[in-house]
Amino acid sequence: MEKHEKKVIFAIAVISVLFLLLIIFMGIKTHNDVCEVAKQEFSKQQLLLAEQFSTGVEEFLNEKVELTESIARNHANASPEEFQALFIDIYEGSTGYYALEYINASGVVVAGYPEENVPIGYDLYENNREYPIEHARDTRDTYCTNPVGLFEDGLGSFIWIPIFDGEEHKGTILGIIQMSTLVEKYLEPYDSSGYVYLVDRNTQVLYDGSGQYTAGDNYFDMLNESNPKWMHIIEEQLNGSQGTAEFTLNGKNNTSENKMIAFSPIEWRRRLWSVAVVSPATEVEEITHPALLKHTVLVLFSASIALLGGFSLILLLTSWNRSLKVEVHNKTYELKQSNEFLEKANQKLKELDGLKSDFVSMVSHELKMPLAAIKTSTELLKDADENELIDKDELIEKILRNVDRQTRMVNDQLDLSRIESGMMNFKKEEVDLHEVISTSIETVEKNAYDLGIGIYTSIPEHLPGFTGNKDALVSVFVNLLNNSLKFTPWGGRIDIDIVELDQYIQATVKDNGIGLGTDDIEKIFEKFYRVGNDIYNNTKGTGLGLTIAKGIVEGHGGTIEVESKEGKGITFTFTIKK
Repeated sequence: MEKHEKKVIFAIAVISVLFLLLIIFMGIKTHNDVCEVAKQEFSKQQLLLAEQFSTGVEEFLNEKVELTESIARNHANASPEEFQALFIDIYEGSTGYYALEYINASGVVVAGYPEENVPIGYDLYENNREYPIEHARDTRDTYCTNPVGLFEDGLGSFIWIPIFDGEEHKGTILGIIQMSTLVEKYLEPYDSSGYVYLVDRNTQVLYDGSGQYTAGDNYFDMLNESNPKWMHIIEEQLNGSQGTAEFTLNGKNNTSENKMIAFSPIEWRRRLWSVAVVSPATEVEEITHPALLKHTVLVLFSASIALLGGFSLILLLTSWNRSLKVEVHNKTYELKQSNEFLEKANQKLKELDGLKSDFVSMVSHELKMPLAAIKTSTELLKDADENELIDKDELIEKILRNVDRQTRMVNDQLDLSRIESGMMNFKKEEVDLHEVISTSIETVEKNAYDLGIGIYTSIPEHLPGFTGNKDALVSVFVNLLNNSLKFTPWGGRIDIDIVELDQYIQATVKDNGIGLGTDDIEKIFEKFYRVGNDIYNNTKGTGLGLTIAKGIVEGHGGTIEVESKEGKGITFTFTIKK
């Protein structure tokens, strides 16, 4: 073997090894990047959940305060019996109260409900205990306490609301909110391998979903001060901060577990609580594990290809080197010509790319999305080499699908422009409505079959013909049927009913789907409006179909209306002048 050949073989071997090391390095880096992004997104999700919990708790507490304050504002001169009746109505009509009490100006409990939780006749001043009743009376404002222990069990927050008739103090309304009801309503439904806990500003445990602490315990009395990260998180909560963090929690038997936490403050009547969502870091690993496993397989496969390719090149080079020398001169000339051709082709591609950029900058936002998909798929096909694993049929199908979508959008835009400018001229002819409906059903039949939705018709046999544009009316029925297919679940049905009136033929397209809300009904015929709660969550289009259908119906001298209620389906009714 010649010295030159040995150098070439050595160079190929070195390049193969370097390429292998690059693949491994990029694989490890991608692995770490994926894990980091997954942690960030998981933390955002946790924080949103904590904010949701804090908002729900605040609304619940404020609702109870406002409900209790309404008694004091509106019934200043009520008798104990009247207060008793009010308490019964409010207690039975809402959840969350442990008790409602009326304390007269002398500090004696004279009315309350339920009776087993109310100490009727109890004199607050006689027992020499400190109560916020005087603070509420002197400030003439509602005073709310942090949760304290109730007589029976659990914690409750006390709402002291003074009653005044002018300047005369008539007494105090005391509402006690039971923490267990709040927890059951907003915190216990949390379904995860993690848990939720709730603390007040004094580090009192209001709720701990882990079961490690009991309501009423103090976190600082039990926390391990050797874990400064955990202590810092608690201090952030006590300061009313909001955020996310990761920490290590030491457990029994010298074990430790990485945790991810998100916390959000609850500010209520000068009281500060904090709700936190804690999840094991392994939840992120479980989310990313399938993707990372596939990525590892891909890295190993790429590394194998690199080694195999290098080894194959060495073998081929050894056997072909002498024969290649004979062809060097000819290939050099051909290569020169190829380079010139590629340079010209590259210049042409640059010119085409410039024209494409100019065109994209001129089109509307609705056209940019399919163009972007077409451009991405085309570049993949253009740049792919023979060994690259891509599904060319899928890319070509994607290009065709987006071209069709773009064509429909352009046609919709043109039709809408003609309708709005009054230049939509319908070529009139004798129309058989049976044929129009049959053609429309055939157009959507496959989609309806795939969705498991039946289409049924009720059309008079001897329906008179009328003058109109067949293709335009088919477009009306197809748009209405497609709209119903988006909002009708599997196994549903769509009914087309035709009724002959004096001067009109009335058509009804009705489904038994999920229906629409009032806001959607008011906007459904507006340009580009798309309802965002379709069953299949993959609605595509310009939002012009119903607008165009309305223009076509009105162009035939008729009107179109829609009726719907959530859960009751959608009914479109339009008329065509005979």
